[in-house]
Amino acid sequence: MKKSLLIAITAIAFCLPAVSQQESGRKWEYRMFAGHNAGGSMPLPLPAEIRKIRYWSPEPFTGSLAFHVTRFISPKWGVTSGLAIDVKGMKTEADVKYMNTSLVVGEGDHQGVFQGMFTGRNKLRIRNGYLVLPLLGTYAPSRVWRFHAGGYVAFLQDARFEGNASDGYIRQGGPAGDRINIEESTFDFSDNVRKTDAGVMALADWFFTKKLAVTGQLSWGLVSLFPGDFNGIPYKMYNIYLMGGIAYRL
Repeated sequence: MKKSLLIAITAIAFCLPAVSQQESGRKWEYRMFAGHNAGGSMPLPLPAEIRKIRYWSPEPFTGSLAFHVTRFISPKWGVTSGLAIDVKGMKTEADVKYMNTSLVVGEGDHQGVFQGMFTGRNKLRIRNGYLVLPLLGTYAPSRVWRFHAGGYVAFLQDARFEGNASDGYIRQGGPAGDRINIEESTFDFSDNVRKTDAGVMALADWFFTKKLAVTGQLSWGLVSLFPGDFNGIPYKMYNIYLMGGIAYRL
Protein backbone atom coordinates (compact mmCIF):
# COMPACT_ATOMS: atom_id res chain seq x y z
CA MET A 1 0.00 0.00 0.00
CA LYS A 2 2.95 2.36 0.59
CA LYS A 3 3.98 1.84 -3.03
CA SER A 4 0.44 2.55 -4.23
CA LEU A 5 0.28 5.72 -2.13
CA LEU A 6 3.56 6.92 -3.69
CA ILE A 7 2.20 6.26 -7.19
CA ALA A 8 -0.99 8.17 -6.44
CA ILE A 9 0.83 11.16 -4.94
CA THR A 10 3.23 11.28 -7.90
CA ALA A 11 0.34 11.20 -10.38
CA ILE A 12 -1.43 14.01 -8.53
CA ALA A 13 1.76 16.07 -8.43
CA PHE A 14 2.07 15.86 -12.22
CA CYS A 15 -1.56 16.90 -12.65
CA LEU A 16 -1.47 19.93 -10.34
CA PRO A 17 0.57 22.22 -12.64
CA ALA A 18 -2.07 21.74 -15.31
CA VAL A 19 -4.75 22.85 -12.88
CA SER A 20 -3.28 26.32 -12.47
CA GLN A 21 -3.25 26.77 -16.25
CA GLN A 22 -7.01 26.29 -16.55
CA GLU A 23 -9.50 29.12 -16.21
CA SER A 24 -12.13 28.42 -13.58
CA GLY A 25 -15.47 27.15 -14.89
CA ARG A 26 -14.25 26.49 -18.43
CA LYS A 27 -13.96 22.85 -19.50
CA TRP A 28 -11.95 21.14 -16.79
CA GLU A 29 -12.66 20.46 -13.11
CA TYR A 30 -10.32 18.85 -10.59
CA ARG A 31 -11.08 17.54 -7.16
CA MET A 32 -9.49 15.52 -4.40
CA PHE A 33 -11.47 13.62 -1.80
CA ALA A 34 -10.89 11.48 1.26
CA GLY A 35 -13.42 9.32 3.04
CA HIS A 36 -14.22 6.14 4.92
CA ASN A 37 -15.50 2.90 3.38
CA ALA A 38 -18.21 0.85 5.07
CA GLY A 39 -19.81 -2.23 3.63
CA GLY A 40 -18.77 -5.78 3.00
CA SER A 41 -17.28 -8.42 0.77
CA MET A 42 -20.36 -10.59 0.65
CA PRO A 43 -22.32 -13.22 -1.26
CA LEU A 44 -25.55 -12.25 -3.01
CA PRO A 45 -28.07 -13.56 -2.24
CA LEU A 46 -27.23 -14.82 1.25
CA PRO A 47 -26.45 -18.55 0.84
CA ALA A 48 -28.26 -21.29 2.73
CA GLU A 49 -25.01 -22.25 4.51
CA ILE A 50 -25.15 -19.01 6.52
CA ARG A 51 -27.87 -19.60 9.12
CA LYS A 52 -27.42 -16.53 11.34
CA ILE A 53 -25.26 -13.38 11.30
CA ARG A 54 -24.25 -12.61 14.89
CA TYR A 55 -22.52 -9.29 14.20
CA TRP A 56 -20.90 -7.16 11.54
CA SER A 57 -18.60 -4.15 11.83
CA PRO A 58 -16.37 -2.21 9.43
CA GLU A 59 -12.63 -2.55 9.72
CA PRO A 60 -10.95 0.58 11.17
CA PHE A 61 -9.05 2.83 8.76
CA THR A 62 -10.73 1.47 5.63
CA GLY A 63 -10.32 4.74 3.80
CA SER A 64 -10.38 6.13 0.30
CA LEU A 65 -8.03 8.77 -1.14
CA ALA A 66 -8.65 9.94 -4.70
CA PHE A 67 -7.90 12.52 -7.37
CA HIS A 68 -10.53 12.97 -10.10
CA VAL A 69 -10.47 15.01 -13.31
CA THR A 70 -13.67 15.99 -15.15
CA ARG A 71 -13.70 17.12 -18.78
CA PHE A 72 -16.96 18.92 -19.54
CA ILE A 73 -18.27 18.50 -23.09
CA SER A 74 -21.25 20.78 -22.41
CA PRO A 75 -22.22 23.10 -19.53
CA LYS A 76 -23.86 20.22 -17.64
CA TRP A 77 -22.33 17.00 -18.97
CA GLY A 78 -18.82 15.64 -18.75
CA VAL A 79 -16.53 12.62 -18.39
CA THR A 80 -14.59 11.89 -15.20
CA SER A 81 -11.58 9.69 -14.54
CA GLY A 82 -8.70 9.63 -12.08
CA LEU A 83 -6.87 7.50 -9.56
CA ALA A 84 -7.82 6.29 -6.10
CA ILE A 85 -6.50 4.18 -3.26
CA ASP A 86 -9.27 2.17 -1.62
CA VAL A 87 -8.98 0.04 1.50
CA LYS A 88 -12.05 -2.16 1.95
CA GLY A 89 -12.72 -4.43 4.89
CA MET A 90 -15.06 -5.79 7.53
CA LYS A 91 -15.34 -8.11 10.52
CA THR A 92 -18.24 -10.51 10.89
CA GLU A 93 -19.34 -13.56 12.86
CA ALA A 94 -21.96 -16.05 11.70
CA ASP A 95 -23.44 -19.46 12.44
CA VAL A 96 -22.97 -21.74 9.43
CA LYS A 97 -24.10 -25.24 8.51
CA TYR A 98 -22.45 -27.59 6.02
CA MET A 99 -20.16 -24.90 4.63
CA ASN A 100 -17.45 -26.37 2.42
CA THR A 101 -14.10 -24.99 3.56
CA SER A 102 -10.52 -25.77 4.59
CA LEU A 103 -9.50 -25.48 8.26
CA VAL A 104 -6.21 -25.66 10.13
CA VAL A 105 -6.58 -27.42 13.49
CA GLY A 106 -3.65 -27.05 15.88
CA GLU A 107 -5.06 -28.40 19.12
CA GLY A 108 -7.04 -31.39 20.39
CA ASP A 109 -7.12 -34.99 19.27
CA HIS A 110 -7.11 -34.11 15.57
CA GLN A 111 -4.46 -31.77 14.20
CA GLY A 112 -3.69 -30.76 10.65
CA VAL A 113 -5.49 -29.34 7.62
CA PHE A 114 -9.03 -30.59 6.97
CA GLN A 115 -11.16 -30.03 3.87
CA GLY A 116 -14.87 -30.70 4.23
CA MET A 117 -18.27 -29.50 5.41
CA PHE A 118 -18.11 -27.33 8.54
CA THR A 119 -20.97 -26.67 10.94
CA GLY A 120 -20.47 -24.19 13.78
CA ARG A 121 -19.41 -20.61 14.34
CA ASN A 122 -17.36 -18.70 11.78
CA LYS A 123 -15.46 -15.44 12.37
CA LEU A 124 -14.08 -13.56 9.39
CA ARG A 125 -11.82 -10.55 8.95
CA ILE A 126 -11.25 -8.92 5.55
CA ARG A 127 -8.97 -5.98 4.73
CA ASN A 128 -7.99 -5.50 1.08
CA GLY A 129 -6.24 -2.53 -0.52
CA TYR A 130 -6.81 -1.57 -4.17
CA LEU A 131 -5.54 0.92 -6.73
CA VAL A 132 -8.72 2.06 -8.52
CA LEU A 133 -9.19 3.56 -11.99
CA PRO A 134 -12.74 4.89 -12.60
CA LEU A 135 -14.43 6.00 -15.82
CA LEU A 136 -17.61 7.95 -15.10
CA GLY A 137 -20.21 10.10 -16.78
CA THR A 138 -20.82 13.40 -14.94
CA TYR A 139 -23.96 15.51 -14.64
CA ALA A 140 -23.78 19.01 -13.12
CA PRO A 141 -27.33 20.41 -12.76
CA SER A 142 -26.13 23.40 -10.70
CA ARG A 143 -23.06 24.92 -9.13
CA VAL A 144 -23.51 22.99 -5.91
CA TRP A 145 -24.32 19.49 -7.21
CA ARG A 146 -22.25 16.95 -9.13
CA PHE A 147 -23.43 13.42 -9.98
CA HIS A 148 -21.15 10.74 -11.42
CA ALA A 149 -21.89 7.17 -12.55
CA GLY A 150 -20.02 4.54 -14.50
CA GLY A 151 -17.55 1.74 -13.96
CA TYR A 152 -14.18 1.03 -12.42
CA VAL A 153 -11.33 -1.44 -12.53
CA ALA A 154 -9.20 -2.05 -9.43
CA PHE A 155 -5.86 -3.75 -8.85
CA LEU A 156 -5.18 -5.54 -5.58
CA GLN A 157 -2.16 -4.20 -3.69
CA ASP A 158 -2.54 -5.90 -0.32
CA ALA A 159 -4.88 -8.66 0.87
CA ARG A 160 -6.10 -9.97 4.19
CA PHE A 161 -8.81 -12.62 4.31
CA GLU A 162 -8.63 -14.73 7.44
CA GLY A 163 -10.60 -15.96 10.40
CA ASN A 164 -11.38 -18.87 12.65
CA ALA A 165 -14.00 -21.55 13.09
CA SER A 166 -15.15 -22.87 16.46
CA ASP A 167 -17.90 -24.56 18.47
CA GLY A 168 -18.72 -27.13 15.83
CA TYR A 169 -17.45 -29.96 13.66
CA ILE A 170 -16.24 -30.69 10.15
CA ARG A 171 -17.10 -33.75 8.08
CA GLN A 172 -13.94 -34.45 6.17
CA GLY A 173 -14.45 -34.88 2.44
CA GLY A 174 -18.20 -34.23 2.42
CA PRO A 175 -21.52 -34.61 4.28
CA ALA A 176 -20.97 -38.36 4.84
CA GLY A 177 -17.33 -38.05 5.86
CA ASP A 178 -15.76 -38.64 9.25
CA ARG A 179 -16.92 -36.17 11.89
CA ILE A 180 -14.10 -34.17 13.52
CA ASN A 181 -15.07 -31.93 16.42
CA ILE A 182 -13.70 -28.39 16.15
CA GLU A 183 -13.10 -26.35 19.30
CA GLU A 184 -10.90 -23.74 17.63
CA SER A 185 -9.32 -23.66 14.16
CA THR A 186 -8.08 -21.06 11.69
CA PHE A 187 -8.11 -20.31 7.99
CA ASP A 188 -6.19 -17.82 5.85
CA PHE A 189 -7.17 -17.30 2.21
CA SER A 190 -5.29 -14.02 1.73
CA ASP A 191 -3.07 -15.43 -1.03
CA ASN A 192 -6.13 -16.62 -2.96
CA VAL A 193 -7.86 -13.24 -3.33
CA ARG A 194 -8.24 -12.28 -6.99
CA LYS A 195 -5.72 -9.67 -8.15
CA THR A 196 -8.28 -7.54 -9.99
CA ASP A 197 -11.77 -6.26 -9.29
CA ALA A 198 -14.24 -4.45 -11.55
CA GLY A 199 -17.75 -3.14 -11.17
CA VAL A 200 -20.04 -0.13 -11.23
CA MET A 201 -19.71 3.09 -9.27
CA ALA A 202 -21.91 6.09 -8.45
CA LEU A 203 -20.92 9.32 -6.66
CA ALA A 204 -22.60 12.53 -5.57
CA ASP A 205 -21.03 15.82 -4.38
CA TRP A 206 -22.78 18.67 -2.62
CA PHE A 207 -20.61 21.81 -2.48
CA PHE A 208 -21.43 23.77 0.66
CA THR A 209 -18.70 26.26 -0.24
CA LYS A 210 -17.05 27.12 -3.54
CA LYS A 211 -14.26 24.62 -2.85
CA LEU A 212 -15.55 22.10 -0.27
CA ALA A 213 -18.17 19.40 -0.71
CA VAL A 214 -19.71 16.49 1.14
CA THR A 215 -19.26 13.44 -1.06
CA GLY A 216 -20.75 9.96 -1.12
CA GLN A 217 -19.82 6.95 -3.23
CA LEU A 218 -21.26 3.49 -3.88
CA SER A 219 -19.00 0.88 -5.49
CA TRP A 220 -20.51 -2.47 -6.41
CA GLY A 221 -18.12 -5.18 -7.54
CA LEU A 222 -19.23 -7.51 -10.34
CA VAL A 223 -16.19 -9.81 -10.18
CA SER A 224 -16.02 -12.53 -7.53
CA LEU A 225 -13.42 -12.01 -4.80
CA PHE A 226 -11.91 -15.44 -5.52
CA PRO A 227 -11.14 -17.23 -8.80
CA GLY A 228 -13.61 -19.80 -10.07
CA ASP A 229 -11.36 -22.77 -9.22
CA PHE A 230 -10.97 -21.76 -5.54
CA ASN A 231 -12.81 -24.17 -3.22
CA GLY A 232 -12.09 -22.66 0.20
CA ILE A 233 -15.38 -20.69 0.08
CA PRO A 234 -18.41 -22.44 -1.47
CA TYR A 235 -20.05 -19.27 -2.82
CA LYS A 236 -19.07 -16.13 -4.73
CA MET A 237 -18.33 -12.95 -2.79
CA TYR A 238 -18.40 -9.37 -4.10
CA ASN A 239 -17.06 -6.03 -2.86
CA ILE A 240 -20.04 -3.78 -2.05
CA TYR A 241 -19.11 -0.61 -0.17
CA LEU A 242 -20.39 2.87 0.62
CA MET A 243 -17.96 5.74 1.14
CA GLY A 244 -18.63 9.05 2.87
CA GLY A 245 -16.15 11.89 2.97
CA ILE A 246 -15.06 15.40 2.06
CA ALA A 247 -14.06 16.64 -1.40
CA TYR A 248 -11.96 19.67 -2.31
CA ARG A 249 -12.26 21.37 -5.71
CA LEU A 250 -8.93 22.68 -6.96
